[in-house]
Amino acid sequence: MLGKYLRLKIAIVLAVLGLIVLGLGIGQRTIWLPPAMLTTSVPADVAPAPLTVVSPELLKTRDGKFTLTIKSDGPIQLAVARERDIAGWVGDASYTKFGAPDADFTTLTTESVKGTESVPNPAGSDMWVSEEKATGEMTYTWQAPGHGDWALLLSSDGKAPAPTNISMTVDNEAGTPWAVPLMVIGSALLALAALLFLLAPRPPKGAEAAVGRRAAGRVPADPATGALEVEKIVAARRGAAAAPAPATIAEAGRAAKDDAGKPGSGAAAGPATAAIPTDAASALPSSLRGTGPAAASAATAEADVTETADAGKDDAGKSKDAGKDDSKGKDDGPDAGSGGGAAKESSTKDAKPSGNNPKEGGKNTMGRLRWGAAFAAVLMAGSVGPAMAADDTASPSAPAPSASATAEANAAPGFPNLLDSQVERIAAAVATAVASGDNAKNAKVLEPRVAGMALAMRTANYKIRATVSAQAAPEPVSGTPLLARVVSTTEGWPRTAMFVTQGEKNTLPQLLTLVQASARENYKLSNATPLLPGQTFPGVDKEGTAAVPLDSATGLLMSPKAAIAALSDRLTKEDSKFKASFNDSVYITSVFDLQKKVSEGAKDASYVFSHTGNLDTAVSLRTADGGAMVVVDNTFGIDATSKADATLTVGEDAAVFTGGRETTKGFKLNYAEPVVMYIPPTADGKITILSATRALVGGSFK
Repeated sequence: MLGKYLRLKIAIVLAVLGLIVLGLGIGQRTIWLPPAMLTTSVPADVAPAPLTVVSPELLKTRDGKFTLTIKSDGPIQLAVARERDIAGWVGDASYTKFGAPDADFTTLTTESVKGTESVPNPAGSDMWVSEEKATGEMTYTWQAPGHGDWALLLSSDGKAPAPTNISMTVDNEAGTPWAVPLMVIGSALLALAALLFLLAPRPPKGAEAAVGRRAAGRVPADPATGALEVEKIVAARRGAAAAPAPATIAEAGRAAKDDAGKPGSGAAAGPATAAIPTDAASALPSSLRGTGPAAASAATAEADVTETADAGKDDAGKSKDAGKDDSKGKDDGPDAGSGGGAAKESSTKDAKPSGNNPKEGGKNTMGRLRWGAAFAAVLMAGSVGPAMAADDTASPSAPAPSASATAEANAAPGFPNLLDSQVERIAAAVATAVASGDNAKNAKVLEPRVAGMALAMRTANYKIRATVSAQAAPEPVSGTPLLARVVSTTEGWPRTAMFVTQGEKNTLPQLLTLVQASARENYKLSNATPLLPGQTFPGVDKEGTAAVPLDSATGLLMSPKAAIAALSDRLTKEDSKFKASFNDSVYITSVFDLQKKVSEGAKDASYVFSHTGNLDTAVSLRTADGGAMVVVDNTFGIDATSKADATLTVGEDAAVFTGGRETTKGFKLNYAEPVVMYIPPTADGKITILSATRALVGGSFK
């Protein structure tokens, strides 16, 4: 009984503890759950400035997973760019810089820098990867365009104060790490309590009545008190163990008969059980007498009756043993009499199948175990599974490094100044501006997107065509399709990019060279030259290419500066000492054909030809194989001097610049001659002219 009640008490305690612990775990996921989002903002006393910079430190907060809310009384302009590009554009202007949140995530760090209070409108810069505009309020979700350090530039129009009312919203990383463990522990305690409840022994239906009947059939009761004579049975067994016993039951029966036949024995004739001598064994009921296994069962039954006479399960076992003893007593002979038959009948009635039958009890116990295990599994699965699925912030793990992060770590220090989206946007803008200028024959229309030698060539062409109707229009510039692109990684200015395109009206692919002179200027077309027949554009690094110093010959056949000088000599002299340094080129052939034609047809003048490269505008970029591409603005000059004041005549196109067609002194004509050449990385290679053209851009009489 003590074990039974102790087990129940333990089950109750475990159930209460399980409910408490489970409730604590659920509470952490419900009523005590921290807010899902955290918001931080800038201080209210920020000094006004025309520009606001959101630093990379802020953009890297929480791995860039946040949302910005920007408020302003007027227009809001937001630009995304690399930090170095924004710093270059801001220059000496006043600005407010917002950094990472403080440790409590309540305020954004701020820094005010004094400078120029008015700047050009930053909208539309080629350096911006993307732009967004709004009025009054803007909600912006950050997403890095690529690897590297990025920043945001906020403005109104460059003159009005930039927005400074900014708040950042992020996911709350303060999770509930104990929620899942508590729910698991609580569920386990409840499951254990359920198992103890299910395994606790309990009497089956009618067990108490059956116990009473079996006890009445096996143990005689005192007529006066009605109590079981347990004490007598125990004493009798102890006496029987001390006294000498007959060898067999048969001898005991014969001795009893002999005693019954003696005079004065006082024994009445009747059943044999009544005539047994009053020795120690005679005090036992027939159900507890016998030898061998039956006697052992009787001894066990005696001990059980002494300890737990009221236990239904133990009584059922004794009832079965008593039935076996009665049967054995009956086989001993007619001495068993009717009393033995009554005991057998009682035992047979009491031996009905019940939950306390040893075999049936084992089955029931296994059933309880199975039901208990199933119930525990349901509890565990029902609490642990959802808890773990819901607790996505309980134990945040460090994010695995992404492919972009790995590439960034292994990449060269420089990053391309333009992404693909910027290249496409710039190419389209340049093509549109050139087409507009060509249609209007107005160089002013070209100026926002065309500069350098490209602007000079088109300006001269428009001027000539205004007078000479037969003059051909310049080759059109197309922004698509983009066949190749070269983007520099130069951090300072000027910056260079090269695109290869071929539109429907282009006979040959065109190599477009673009230059960004300063941070606040857009890329402008400086040269547009056809890729010469038979030439292949060199391969370049897709992640950007570095500029090669003009005076550096490291890893090259010669330095770019030396190559420019060699090109000038090669184009000027047919027997140039650098002839062996250049591959054959259709452009070189065309230059010498023109120079011969001019010289041979003029007997009254002397001609001097020159090809001079401009080192100030020259561009040199590294190719993928370690070579270099060099873009140089050559000026092809023809200087004619009259002999004996002979009359010299110039063409209609040149007359537009000289002011007339005839002169007796002489004249000078200037041609723009942009050239792109490739310098190989090996000492045994040759320089190749990839692209070149020329056009008259000026002239004068002496």
